[in-house]
Amino acid sequence: MTKECIGAVFLQRVICSLSTLIFSSWPMLLALIADGGKMPILKLVKVFTDDITLNSGDILFIMAFFAILILLIMITGWIFNVTSNLFLKILVVIGCICGIPNTIISLILFIGGGFLILPAAILAVYLTNWYFKGGADYPIEQKPNIILKIKA
Repeated sequence: MTKECIGAVFLQRVICSLSTLIFSSWPMLLALIADGGKMPILKLVKVFTDDITLNSGDILFIMAFFAILILLIMITGWIFNVTSNLFLKILVVIGCICGIPNTIISLILFIGGGFLILPAAILAVYLTNWYFKGGADYPIEQKPNIILKIKA
């Protein structure tokens, strides 16, 4: 493919991912604000440092945090056309484990406009499939080797 096509694919992926995140992110941000604006990862750190326990709501918030973080990593890899490797596949599996329960609960209970999470869920399913097929779907052009002849 030519560089123009690679640039067009890059731009399409950026627009698709940004529009999906803008459309789907406000219910997630609303949930964080409803929890007092505390980052879920801080609760997980407190479990390890203090003697407190987590309830099921805290666990769901922590799982949602990891799912969103891994979705952002997946989107970044998709935009830059990264070839999938074992580490990325493990991240995708962790993201699926964390994201599926939250998506199902959001869709069933319509928490914070649960139907608005559909574009992000559809993008996550597509990216999961893309990563497990190996990633990079347009060929990377290799530059020719430069051979220098030195005259003595």
